[in-house]
Amino acid sequence: MGTRSLEHFFNPSSIAVIGASERDGSLGGAIVRNLLDNHFGGTITPVNSRGYDSVYGLKALSRVSQLKHAPELAIVCTPADTVPRVLKQLHQLGVQAAMVLTGGIARARSWQFRPSSERLEQVISQTRMRILGPDCLGVIVPGRQLNASFLHVPVRKGSVAYIGQSGTLASSVMDWAYSRNIGFSHVLTLGKSQDVSLPDIIDYIVQEPHVRTLLIQLDEIGSGKALLRALRAASRHKLVLAVKSNRFSDSPLNRIPTPKGLNSRDQLIDETLARAGVLRVSATDELFDCVDALSRRREGFGRRLAIVANGRGPAILALDRLRHDNGQLARLSDETRTHLRGLLPEYVRTDNPVLLNPELNPKQLAAVTTTLLRDRQVDAVLVIYIPSLGSNALDNAEELVRIAKGSNKTILTSWMGEYSVERARELFDRHAIPTFDTPDNAIKSYMYMVQHQRTQDMLRETPQSLEIPMSSACRQLGDDIQSQHKPGRYLPPNDAWRLLEAYGFPFAENRFFTSRKEIHAVTEQVPGPWVLRVHHQRYLYPFAYGDNPRERLRSVARELHTPKDIPVAADRLEAAIHVAFADSPVLGYTLQTMHRALDNLQFSFGIGRDSELGPYLFFGGGGTTADILSDRQVALPPLNANLAKQLIKRSHFYQVLRERSDDIKRELVTLERWLVALSHMALNHPWLAGMEVNAIRQQVGRYLAIGVAAEVGVTVKSAIQPYPLELETSYVSPRDNAYAIRPIRGEDEPALEAFYRRLSPESLRLRFFSARRQFDHKELARFTQIDYDREMAFVALREELLFGVARVWIDPDDVTAEFAVIIDDNCRGEGLGKALMDTIIAYLTERGVLQIYGTVLPHNRGMLSLADRLGFSRRNNPEEGVVEVGKSLNPLKYSWQRKRMYPL
Repeated sequence: MGTRSLEHFFNPSSIAVIGASERDGSLGGAIVRNLLDNHFGGTITPVNSRGYDSVYGLKALSRVSQLKHAPELAIVCTPADTVPRVLKQLHQLGVQAAMVLTGGIARARSWQFRPSSERLEQVISQTRMRILGPDCLGVIVPGRQLNASFLHVPVRKGSVAYIGQSGTLASSVMDWAYSRNIGFSHVLTLGKSQDVSLPDIIDYIVQEPHVRTLLIQLDEIGSGKALLRALRAASRHKLVLAVKSNRFSDSPLNRIPTPKGLNSRDQLIDETLARAGVLRVSATDELFDCVDALSRRREGFGRRLAIVANGRGPAILALDRLRHDNGQLARLSDETRTHLRGLLPEYVRTDNPVLLNPELNPKQLAAVTTTLLRDRQVDAVLVIYIPSLGSNALDNAEELVRIAKGSNKTILTSWMGEYSVERARELFDRHAIPTFDTPDNAIKSYMYMVQHQRTQDMLRETPQSLEIPMSSACRQLGDDIQSQHKPGRYLPPNDAWRLLEAYGFPFAENRFFTSRKEIHAVTEQVPGPWVLRVHHQRYLYPFAYGDNPRERLRSVARELHTPKDIPVAADRLEAAIHVAFADSPVLGYTLQTMHRALDNLQFSFGIGRDSELGPYLFFGGGGTTADILSDRQVALPPLNANLAKQLIKRSHFYQVLRERSDDIKRELVTLERWLVALSHMALNHPWLAGMEVNAIRQQVGRYLAIGVAAEVGVTVKSAIQPYPLELETSYVSPRDNAYAIRPIRGEDEPALEAFYRRLSPESLRLRFFSARRQFDHKELARFTQIDYDREMAFVALREELLFGVARVWIDPDDVTAEFAVIIDDNCRGEGLGKALMDTIIAYLTERGVLQIYGTVLPHNRGMLSLADRLGFSRRNNPEEGVVEVGKSLNPLKYSWQRKRMYPL
C-alpha cells in the first residue's frame, strides 16, 4: 500500500480514542493515560458508548458521529465484533488513519473472531483509510511526546527505531531497554498487518533524518519481495538489524513450509537479509549490544582481535567464544612483543591474550593497550577487567577512555561484576566506548560487527564483467516449452536438456527414448560404456528423494558395456521401481555415456522457489551416497560473478575442490559462469518451479551435467529486480558520434571513476554542489550497484568510455522522482544531456511516476536552459540559494498524492 497517510500515525495533531474509559483494565483508558503522561501537544477526544461525561479529565463523547472534525488519528479499542462498524463510521467522517489495538481479531485459531476478521478485510478493501493492526501495540515517538500505546513503561528518546510484529515481545524489550538507558526514535508493532505492512513502515521511517538505526523483529516474512526492497533501500542509509524468530520449519507456530530441496528455510532467510544489507542476530538482547558497538565504531572491523585481561579465567572465556564464532586471535608483531617485554614483569608472557596481574594499575593498562593498538596486525582490542582489592575499576576505566580518544581502532570493554564497576560502565557509556557485562557478550557482539562489515564489503565488491550471451532464442525456447506443459507437471527430460543446452551448459552425450525397441539405434548414436536411467513419474520431478540418502532409489544402472546389458538392467530397475513406487509408471529411458576419472567430484545446483521470496538458486555437493541437502547453499538471483563466487565458497564441495585442484582460480571461473547462466535462466523463465541438475568435475576446468529434473509452475518473479535489458537504447549525436544509452551496472564502477576524474572542478561543483575530486570505492559502489526498483541511472557510453550519467531517486509510492545529470566537458554541443534526460523522462512516464524535479545552482545556465527546453517550470529558492525545477509526467489519481508533489 505504500507510505500514503502514514504521517498521521507518527505526527498527529488530533487523536480520538474509541472505547476509552477509566475502568480498570480498559485498553482505551491506558492509551489516554499514556498520551496525557507524555504531555501530548494535540487534542485528545475519548469516545465511549456508555455515555461517560469525561475520561481522565477530558470531555468524552458517546458516539463517533458526535465528533465535529475528523481527527488525524483514530485509535480503536472496542470489542472485536464492533471494530468493522466503528471503522466504517470513521471513514464516513473522513478519518484517514486508524490504529486497531483490539485483541483477538488476528488469532486465526480463534473461530469466534473469524467473522470479525473477515468483515475487517472487507472494510479495508472498501475504503482508502490506512489501518494499523489489529492486535498492534500502538505507536510511540518520544521526540514528539507521542505515546499512543498501552505500553507499561516509559520510553526514552533516542535515534533507534524499533519495529516489531509481536506486541508482547515488544513490551518486554522496552521494559529491558528502559533499565539499560536505551532510547528510541520510534516504537511500534504491526499485529496482523491487514493494511499497513512492515515494508510500508520501513519506507516511511527511513526518511526520518534523526533515525540512525532500525531494529526489526520478525516472526514471519509476509510480502517478501516488498520487504526485501524496503530493507535494501533502508540499509543504504541506515544501520539495519533484525532478529528473526520461528527459525524451525517443524515448529507448530510456523505456517510457512520449507521449500523443496532445502533442509531449512532459515538459510534462505539468512541469505535474503544478508543480500539486503541487514545484520541478523539471534536474540533481542544481542540487538542492543550490536547497536551499542556498531554505532560507536571507529574504522572497519577486522577479524584480528587482541585481548587484555587481569585474570586467566575470563580470558579463556573470551578465547572460547572467539574460536566458536570463527574469529581470529591477532598474531602480535615482533616489534610489539619486544615492546611488551619492557612493560611487563619477566614472568608475564608477551603472547596474545596479554594476561596482567589482578592488581591492575592504570599506567600499566594504558601502556599495554597503546602498544597493541599501534600494531598493524591488530584490528581491535578487548580489555577485560575483574575487580580486586588492589585495583580501582574507575581509575583504570578513566585511563582507557584517554587512550581510546587517541585511536581510530575499536576498543571493547568488559568490566565484570556489578557493584564495583557500575561507575566505570557509566563512564564508558558517556564516552561512546562499547561495554559488556561478560567477555562472551563482548566477543559475540564484535563478531556480529565483523560479519556485518564483511557482508557490506562483499555487497560493494565491483563485479567482474562476466558476459553470458543470452539470445532471444533462449526466451523463445522457454516460452515454447512452457506452452506445452501445465503448471504442476514435470518437464520431460528432452525438454530439460534442451533448456540447459540453450544456456551453454556442457553435458554428457545422451538420448531419451520411450520404447525398448529403440535401444539398438540409440547405442549407435551414444558412445559406450553407458549409464541407463529409467524415468518413472516420481523420478522426473526435482527433489524427488527422502531425507536418508541410503533410502533413495536412483533408478540408474552404470557400467553397461554391451547393448545386451541394457534390457537386463532395465528389467532390474523397473522391478525395483514397481516395489518402491507402485503408483509411478515408467515413462521412458535415457542412455548416456559413462564418464569415469579417479578424481571425479559430483555436485548439484539448480533453481528452487519459495512461496514469499520467489525463485532462489542453490549449489552444493552431490552424488548417490552424499546427503546433498546438508551442503546445499542458497542465493537469490540475479547473480554476478562475485555473488556466484560467494555462493560456491560457502559449500563443503568447494573445500574439497580447493584441496584437489591445481588451478582453483580457473575452476572458480567455470563454476561462476555456470551459476550466472543459471541466474539468467531463473529470471528469464519465472515459470520454472524447480530445476535440479547433477554434474561432475572430470579434470581441471572441465565439468559436465549428467542429470536434470525440472517442474513447471505458475509464474513467480524474482524478489530482486534484475538488470532491465529492455531499457537499452542508442543515440547518434549531430556530429555522428554513436552512443549506447543503458541502465548503469555494477561493472561500470571503473568507467564511472575515470569519468569523474576527467571532469573539470566546475562541472563537479555544479553536479555535487561542492568542490570535490575524490570518490572512494564505497561511494562508487553505491552509485553503480543500484536497486532498479527505487533508483535508475542511465549512462552514455562510446568505445567503452562513459560520457554522461542521468540519475533519478524515486519515492516508494512512485509519486515523485528527483533527478541529477552530468555530461563530459568535451561533449558540449552533442545533445547528450537532452538525450539522457529524454530517456529518464520516458522511463518515469511509462512507470507511472507523477512528477520529476531537481535543484539547480542559479549560474548553471546549461542545465536551466535544458530544463526550459524540456518543459520544466522554475521556482527560485533564495533561502537555499538554488533554483527548483519540475515537470508533471502523469495526472493525479488520488487527492493524497497532491501532498507529496514538489511545490512549484
